[in-house]
This record gives sequence, C-alpha cells and structure tokens, in this order.
Amino acid sequence: MPRFVESTKRDPYRNFNFRVLFNNIEVAACRKISGLTGTVEVVKFRSGNSPSSVDELSPGRVHYEPFTLEAGLTQDTTFRDWALQLIRHEATPGFRAAEPDYRRTVEILVYDLDFNRAVKKFVLRNAWVSKFTAMSELAAEANEILIETVEIQHEGFTLEAVT
Repeated sequence: MPRFVESTKRDPYRNFNFRVLFNNIEVAACRKISGLTGTVEVVKFRSGNSPSSVDELSPGRVHYEPFTLEAGLTQDTTFRDWALQLIRHEATPGFRAAEPDYRRTVEILVYDLDFNRAVKKFVLRNAWVSKFTAMSELAAEANEILIETVEIQHEGFTLEAVT
C-alpha cells in the first residue's frame, strides 16, 4: 500500500510552512506553534463481587492541552488585542453589561512546500487567551527577534477538508 495518495510524493509535509487564522483573518509573522494534544482520561473500576483483581478500564472525559503561538513583534496588534480583552476586562471597575467577545475560532493551515498549497487544516473551537507575554527577554548582547507569545485554551480541534 502506498504511503501517500500521490505516488510521486515521497516526503512528509514540513513543519515550517504554515499559516494561522483568527476568525478567518490571517495573523502576521507567526513563528512557532506548540503541538495540538487531546487526551482521554482513563476511569478505573472494579465491582465488589468481581473475582478478578484487575481493574476494568473505561474512557472518561476528554481534555485538550493548551497550545502556544509565538510571533515576531510587529505593528500587527492581533495577539495583543485578543489577549487584552480579558486582561483589561478584569481591571475595568464598575458594572459590565456583558462579557467580552473573547472566544475565537483558530485555524492552522499546513502548506505543501512543493506546490505552496494548503494540504491540512486544523480548526480549534472556542479558543481564548489564558496567558500573554507581550515581549521576549531583552539582552544587550543578543541578536534575536523580539517575540510575543499567547497561550491558548480551547474546547477541541478537528482536522477538516481544505477548500
């Protein structure tokens, strides 16, 4: 059985050719994304009248790990604006009429290096920023790009067809 649908394709997709979209708007200068992970908890059970000393195992609740996005610090304020919706919202004194619209749909598109077309699309639902690093560490002797980072919580991801 061939490894790839296209018989001429020999190599797996590369991890450095991707784009990130928040609510269908591309985010500028994304540099790195941590892996997407979903875990099913294991529930152990043993009935009192079971002659076996081995636990029965059942699937439990699903848990999705937060992931991080890193971007070069530019004039684009997408990360900052999204992160500050919750940070500033908590600092706002007085009554609030409604919660801020802080949840987003995040799409991660993986591109084929050979043809420069999207080949995989991961969609994350109800994502929101739980941690924001506005700027990476400064050092006078360094020769690196300034990076801003967001840690994002979400309620699951799907792999969807690329259109």
